[in-house]
Amino acid sequence: MYEIKPGLLVFLGAALGTLARALTDSLIANTFAGINVSTVFVNVLGAFLMGGLITTWSLRRGMHPLWDRIKIFAGTGFLGAFTTYSAFALAIARGTNLALALGAGALIILAGITGAWLGTLVAKDRTAKGVHA
Repeated sequence: MYEIKPGLLVFLGAALGTLARALTDSLIANTFAGINVSTVFVNVLGAFLMGGLITTWSLRRGMHPLWDRIKIFAGTGFLGAFTTYSAFALAIARGTNLALALGAGALIILAGITGAWLGTLVAKDRTAKGVHA
């Protein structure tokens, strides 16, 4: 059986993640307080999905070797390309009001942490109920 190398999995996942990011940017083209709403959306959604992915992976990785490949493809590749810290940091840094920019940055980081936590809870709940991911 042919095994896809990790670098190729990252490349393929990143290609799809970049495409999904571009599509999201085109669908959510709004700004709020100088911050692109799609940047916030993809980062919080990405944190939620990463929380679910890593939790599911940690609970199932010994069951089948494919789980390590899924983590590389979906986590490092897709979600790595889908989310963006640099665009987020630039949007915060460009804020004209330093207090507003720092406050928005703190809220967005808190939203990302909350998203990752919720993703973890959903994955644990699905695993406990026997739902196969």
